[in-house]
Amino acid sequence: MPGARQGNRRRDKDSFDSRPLEKKSRQPARQPEREKPPVERHAAGHKAKSQQKDDQTETGPIDLSTTVPIPLQQLLLDVFKTALLTSPVAGNPSIDKTLEEDHEGSATDSAPQPLDTKTLIQTIKSHLYQRDFDSAFAEAGEELLRAYALRWSAARALGYAGIFKAVLAWMRSDGDQASSSATLESAAGSATRVVCLGGGAGAEIVALAAAWRDLQDASGVEASDSMASLAKEVEKTSLNHIEPGKGTEEATQEIAAAAAAPRDAESASDQASSKLSVAAVDIADWSVVMDRLSNTITSPDVPTQKTSKYQPPLLHDGKPDHTNLAVSFHRRDVLVIPESELKDLILGTQPDHTASPPSLLVTLMFTLNELFSTSMPKTTGLLLNITEILPSGAVLLVVDSPGSYSTLKLGKAKDGEVQERQYPMKFLLDHTLLSVAKGKWERVLTQDSRWWRRNAARLSYEVGEGAGLEDMRYQIHVYRKL
Repeated sequence: MPGARQGNRRRDKDSFDSRPLEKKSRQPARQPEREKPPVERHAAGHKAKSQQKDDQTETGPIDLSTTVPIPLQQLLLDVFKTALLTSPVAGNPSIDKTLEEDHEGSATDSAPQPLDTKTLIQTIKSHLYQRDFDSAFAEAGEELLRAYALRWSAARALGYAGIFKAVLAWMRSDGDQASSSATLESAAGSATRVVCLGGGAGAEIVALAAAWRDLQDASGVEASDSMASLAKEVEKTSLNHIEPGKGTEEATQEIAAAAAAPRDAESASDQASSKLSVAAVDIADWSVVMDRLSNTITSPDVPTQKTSKYQPPLLHDGKPDHTNLAVSFHRRDVLVIPESELKDLILGTQPDHTASPPSLLVTLMFTLNELFSTSMPKTTGLLLNITEILPSGAVLLVVDSPGSYSTLKLGKAKDGEVQERQYPMKFLLDHTLLSVAKGKWERVLTQDSRWWRRNAARLSYEVGEGAGLEDMRYQIHVYRKL
């Protein structure tokens, strides 16, 4: 059965196991063998050895065992279901109004009609099997793209959420240690920016919202406990040092002011650091899917379990002048985009590019090997351009299928046969960043094979036949710009 893919000429972005057809490339490359899930064996020793090899965790600053809570994962799935399953969006008149303004005629006053996901998914697979990628993506209608996102992006987002949480938590702690007070002051009001190359089908933005919600909730609890302890200490100390002649009421007011000062400073700092800006770049037009998802992420009307600790919205959009989440979609081919335009996409619409955000993350999620397979020279050039654009401290996150290979054509032999050589994606990535761009990157983490496994017993996702959830096997590499 063919695998599905999307976007910037990449392999199987949001399908889970490698399948006979994985890529949308002008120049076909040899397909890797189908990846198989773990198989129960009678030899317990062999099973343990295989499990250890697949799920080994490197010692390092990023904890890949990190996950988001199951109830929050359920809310993530509810966002996909609410945003994409019906037209108009069920129970979300505010979202329909926004979509109607952005895409004339896409919203109606009729009762919500669910997608025929079974038929649509079969159509997508048929297009992919016939290598008709234009019909599957570039020329696909809204319903076909929504069905794709329901089938593949939602499940991917579950796996991505834990990865993003781990990487963002490390970036936050690493930044706290490395940044001076002057740097933090200059960065006040800036947003943490994430640029998702090949991230059009929505898995990245919803996963980032869930990870951000979890990190912000944890920070809020820690800050609340810290401020409560600080207030008690201030009150205790102040009561023991009341100046002679001061009345009790005056002393109490001073104590309250002293306790509130650090709280106000903490609140201002949190307000700046809680802003998240996400830019998704893709070769296919996923604008309708992105608009539906981004509006539903911030909607309080998403149906979910009333007893859950995590109620909608998945992430608050904040006040008009203090937006916590900003999402933008850009339809571009990153292999041919001018460097100046790429710079604008990565750094955002700042007056000048000298004032970079306090945190900047660029992601290539199941995208890089497809780009290498399309054009090795152009993809190498893209990575080198990114190297020149990113400021010191920025992070590059690459996730792809384990054992991914790309083929380089070397010309014709004497007998006229085309000579080819295959290279592992990891080798090409390391060679470009650590050899060609020597001294400009630090490799923070690399792992060749790892499993993320869903909790099938506790997660519910009923969006039609053929659109179930799956586990995810991946390789991961994290680099920091020096």
